[in-house]
Amino acid sequence: MNPDSKNFLKQLVETPSPSGYEHHVQKLVRDRIAPWCDSVRTDVMGNVSGVRNPDGKPRVMLAGHCDQIGFIVNYITDDGFLHVDPIGGVDPVVATSQRALIMTRGGMVPGVIGRKAIHLMDEDDRKKVPKMHDLYVDIGVSKKEEALELVAYGDAGVFLQPYVELAHGRAVSMA
Repeated sequence: MNPDSKNFLKQLVETPSPSGYEHHVQKLVRDRIAPWCDSVRTDVMGNVSGVRNPDGKPRVMLAGHCDQIGFIVNYITDDGFLHVDPIGGVDPVVATSQRALIMTRGGMVPGVIGRKAIHLMDEDDRKKVPKMHDLYVDIGVSKKEEALELVAYGDAGVFLQPYVELAHGRAVSMA
């Protein structure tokens, strides 16, 4: 893969886009395909279409989704922890201890997904598979009021996994 394409791929997969909040990645795609298309449009559902040589044969379509799993803030505790509901198929076991980004009006707010510390759990709790309601997002504050200065109820978030190149030209990332 050439460096320009690799850079675009990195931008694409590192742009937060939980389901229902894909506008940033849609703009990235529109801007990328525009130089090669006769027309580019986005419909009311957020589908980005680029057309080149509309009367040409054969007709070829490249399709893909641009959303990813994530979460939405639904409650903030008195000590500033965010409780969240899943957007998509979130596995609470995998989510635990992941870094996170919350998309707010003021920008991105980093955090980490946590749950009750293992040394505070009893024997039965240690054997249970965690549920989403057992998890919280720690954004580094200690009061609800401080959290509300940074995030709002209904803000969406994603799990932060940076683009990493693996062996044999492969890569892994959050999206």
